[in-house]
Parts: sequence; C-alpha cells; structure tokens
Amino acid sequence: MKKFTRRSFLKSSALLAFSGISYGSSTITRPNLLGFGTYGLPGYSISDSIQLIAKTGFDSIEIAAMQGYHGAPDQFSKAKRQEVRRALVDSKLRLGALMGLPHPHAGKQKEDNAWVEELLKLALDLSPEDPPLIQSVLGGGKWEEKKTLFRDAIGPWVELAAKAGVTLAIKPHRGHAMSLPEQGIWLIDQLNAFGTLKLVYDHSHYMYRNLPVIESIEKALPYTGYIVVKDATMIDGQVRFELPGEAGSIPHADILKQFIDGGYRGEICCEVSSQVWKQDGYKPSSATQTCYANLNSIVNSLDESNFVPIFNGKNLDGWDAQPASWEVRDGEIRCTGTSENKNWLIWRGAQPANFVLRLDFRWEKGNSGVQVRSDDLGDWQVSGYQVEIAQQEKMGLWHHSLLANNHPKKTDRHLMAEAGESVHISNAGKKSVKRILDANSVQENYRQNNWNRMEIIAQGNKLVQKINGVQFATIEDLDAEMSRSNGVIALQDHGKGCRVAFRNIRICID
Repeated sequence: MKKFTRRSFLKSSALLAFSGISYGSSTITRPNLLGFGTYGLPGYSISDSIQLIAKTGFDSIEIAAMQGYHGAPDQFSKAKRQEVRRALVDSKLRLGALMGLPHPHAGKQKEDNAWVEELLKLALDLSPEDPPLIQSVLGGGKWEEKKTLFRDAIGPWVELAAKAGVTLAIKPHRGHAMSLPEQGIWLIDQLNAFGTLKLVYDHSHYMYRNLPVIESIEKALPYTGYIVVKDATMIDGQVRFELPGEAGSIPHADILKQFIDGGYRGEICCEVSSQVWKQDGYKPSSATQTCYANLNSIVNSLDESNFVPIFNGKNLDGWDAQPASWEVRDGEIRCTGTSENKNWLIWRGAQPANFVLRLDFRWEKGNSGVQVRSDDLGDWQVSGYQVEIAQQEKMGLWHHSLLANNHPKKTDRHLMAEAGESVHISNAGKKSVKRILDANSVQENYRQNNWNRMEIIAQGNKLVQKINGVQFATIEDLDAEMSRSNGVIALQDHGKGCRVAFRNIRICID
C-alpha cells in the first residue's frame, strides 16, 4: 500500500476543514494570555486574589470593579493603588481587564459618566504602561426598547476612553437586552468606535439558542477584544453555568482555534458565574486550580500543526456508509438509528499504522465504538480493535469486534482492557492485566449524554485511549496471530436504535 503522509493527504483532500476550522494550517504557539477573574473569588481581597491567581499559574487577572466589589474605584486609596500596582509587577501578572461598566439608565447619565471616568483613572493608576480593557454587560430589557439608550449612554464613555487610551468592551448576555454579537456590532458602528469599543465573546451566552458556533464567531471576530470562557448546561429547561471545561458542552478548543487563526491575540479569561460561587461548599482556591488545569489543557491541545481533518463537517466524502444508516447534520456525523443490524462507517483515506486520532463524540442510546487497525470484511463489517462508546460504566473498554463465539481466544480478546487497566498480551496470546487506576475514578471523567474528547494513540504494538485528557486504558498486543500493525478506521452503529454522534475528527499519521 502506498504510504500515507500528511503532505499527500493535504494534496488529495484540498485542505478539508471541519466546519471551517483549518487544522494543520498553522502552528499554535500560545500567543494569548490565560486569565482569571476575581468575580469568582468572593471574600478575597485584591492582594489575596493576585497571590492566588499568580500562584496557580495564570498569566493575567481580571478585577471585578463593579460598585460594591473589592475592585471598585472607590475602594482604592492612592496608597492602595500603589500597593496593588507593585503586587501586579512582583507577581508578573498582567492586568487584563476591569469588569465594571455601569448599566445605562436614562436618569443616571451624569453619575454613569463619572463612574466611567473613575474606572479609567483606576486602570491607568494600576497599569499605566499597559492599561487594561474595561468590560461589562449592559443590563436587562428588550433590545428594540434599549438600543438607542445604550448608544447614547456609551457615546460619552467612548470619548473618555479614547482620550485616556483605554479600550472598552461590551458583552452580549443571554436574557439581557443586548444578547447577540450583531447587536453589539450595531452599537460599535453607530458610534464609529471600531478599535475603542469592542466585543467580549462568551459562547456560554449563545448555547441552546440555535446560534451555530461558526456563524457567531464569523460575526464577532473582527470586533472582539476579549474572550471569556465558562461552560453552560441545560437542566430541567434552565441554563446553568459551570466552570470552563467541566461540562464538555462547549467546543472551547475549536472556538479558540478559529479566533487565533483569525488573528485574535487578546486575553482568554476564565469566568466563574455567581451560579457557581453562590453554591454551598464552593471553594475559591479549588475552582481557580480547576479552571487553570482545564483552560491550560484546552490551549495546549490547539497545537495541531501535524493533524489533518478527515471529516469535512458537511458530508460523508471520504467515508463509506451503509445506505440510510449514517447522516451529517449540524457539522456532526450521526447514525440514524434506523438500522437493525450493526454496521460500520469506514474511512477510506488510508489504513494507517502509527498515528494519533482525535475526535469528539456524544453517546445518547445503544452502543457504538471507534475501530482502528482493523480488517475490512466487506458489506460495512469490520473486525479488530474497538474502543467502546456506551454508558459510563462501560467506558474504557478495548475489545476485538466480530470475533466468533467459538474462537479459542474469545475470552481474552472480547474484553481486552477495561477502564483503569494496562494490559499486555504475549506473543502466544496470553493476557496479563495491571490495574493502574480504580475503574470508577477513571470513568467519572466521562460525561454521559454530553460531548467528550477522545484520543487514540497507536504506536508500535501499543494502543492507548484517552477521554477528556485522561488515560482510560492501554493495550500492548504482541499476539503473533491476532495483533494488527495497521488497518481501517471506522465508526460503529450497533443497530437497533443506536444514537451516537461524532465531530471534529482529525488525525496525525507518523
């Protein structure tokens, strides 16, 4: 078989891109600063907040400067401003933003203007050489009733900010009057304030509103000066915010990749919603550490310069499907649930040996799997190594698909490795199992009925599966008869109402 390389695939595939995100087109070298907002540190002083955020590993800090908060201008004496400025320099934290623009009110223009002036002075006092952006939401109501008020109120703020050399940014917020990127863009255009007035992009406010990720980014990117990350889930018909990366509901890596490819070089700031920090048992220091670990992992995963997409997000070009069993909707490959019998969607691009395969998957019903280094038996049937996709208690399983019940090695290879196991199979086919981690503790990292990130690493005789960055199970297969050094990649529809979806499928072949 002709050797398959990244270069040959790029030539043959004409640079396919998942939903417009061109993996492999550039190298991400982390040009952005990772920040954390003190809004998520109730009870902490500014000094303690700086110490915690710097110690955790963040590059920058956003100070909550709304009226009544620890970072409000009227909470800072001259001496305290000097103290905080020194603390920022000593900690090597950049002051990325102040969060504290007022909500425009028809009867409070004079007071609001004075507050913005104080925010601008605070920004320059704390970081005169590199002043922070000042950002906020604009408050509730209906857009058509509030947009003129917003425009007229923000106009003087823009003039003040331009004189001070400080950037302002406004954040569309679900349930508020300004809730869409195009509404913020309207204000920027009306005020001819491009560059001085920018948008804050926070995808958690666009979730569950039929607002496609790619479209929202395309609209917002030229105007965006600040990115905020957190997760959002739908529980009993209500949107609940969570720490970034915890729910797996938002493709943060895809979003950041498109922004960075589009030239964005601003902050990426973790925001802890009050829905989270008002919960009993909330621990600010633990939340800060969780946010850093998740965000750092997301950003590090962006370096995919050697990966190429094998699903274009639009159709099944390059894949071989049993008729009516598979479809593409909303940038996802889905099994339709209409097939009575198990079948596989087979990628026809190559039969790779050593590779790293990455994809997102969401299980809803039934049983599925990802097949690698496998034999194509014809009629969309595939035999070989499969990573299970099912309910939580089954996740982590490697097994050998379509092995006959009377096969002498059925016992050892049907359940090759389970969650938390590292398995060695000898040349003669004898299996030895080493328990690395407790199965339940590993499986807790799987998000049932939500999107999960899968990584499969095939190197020599070793196969590794990771889910959401956690190593679930490993196999070293030396069996002279049964092991495979290369083969097809395929996705399984187990039949009988199986419901599973895949997206963002890309591969790096060694």
